[in-house]
Amino acid sequence: MELGVEAIGRVVSRLLGKTNAPVDRNMVIPTSLHDLDSLLAGGLRTGQTTVVAARSGDGASTFALGVARSAALHHQLPTVVIAPGAPESEVVMRLISAETHIPLQRLRRGDFDDSEAQRLREWEERITSKHLSVRAAKPPAGTLVDSVVAVMHEDDVRVVIVDSIATIGASAREDVASMAAWAREHHLALVLVTGALQPTTGEGGPPQLTELRDYDAVVDLVDAVLMLEQADPPQAIIHVVKHRYGPTGSVHVAHIAHCCSYANLP
Repeated sequence: MELGVEAIGRVVSRLLGKTNAPVDRNMVIPTSLHDLDSLLAGGLRTGQTTVVAARSGDGASTFALGVARSAALHHQLPTVVIAPGAPESEVVMRLISAETHIPLQRLRRGDFDDSEAQRLREWEERITSKHLSVRAAKPPAGTLVDSVVAVMHEDDVRVVIVDSIATIGASAREDVASMAAWAREHHLALVLVTGALQPTTGEGGPPQLTELRDYDAVVDLVDAVLMLEQADPPQAIIHVVKHRYGPTGSVHVAHIAHCCSYANLP
């Protein structure tokens, strides 16, 4: 493969921190989980596709929403969450819970106290940030893949979260290949949420790459696979089981289930 002079100069200038470096559309998307970002050399990357998976109830959707929060609300990177299998109000409620640390059940009941109400008012501007868009309930543009491609054509979008790809069905390989190709072309960080199968033999243990739902269809098409495992509460483990451009490994984080979030351990 021949490397163009412009591409080489852009990367070298960025590495040297030159203030007049040509614009490089390849960006790092921090997850705000310090140990994970360290393992991933800063975080997720635009142009790459990451699969996030967990066994049922182990928090893959919570993690993906955390990526969206980190990118949009804490790093001002335009982000779209597509969640065709969930009501829009539920996705937004989980986002509010994670941002304000008000337990989700209290928000659902509307019985939070005065200090929590004040916290909610203080976070309102950030929660309604123009950098984050939630499109839930049903694919907004025909099929799920049509919706993802439509989003990728929008100006300035840098991160697209798809929760989940379970609805793709028999066309999973073709559809994931299309979405990954669009992500590379448009320099977007694409995060696809899916499930992990229960092990067919033995009990417990961390999830394995071969337990990935639709393993044969997607594993060679994506750049990274993160699989989540619940440990002794409140700990969880994030296993980086595939990383095309870096090391694999595992990191421990805190899973704050009642506030729909992951956080750094003290």
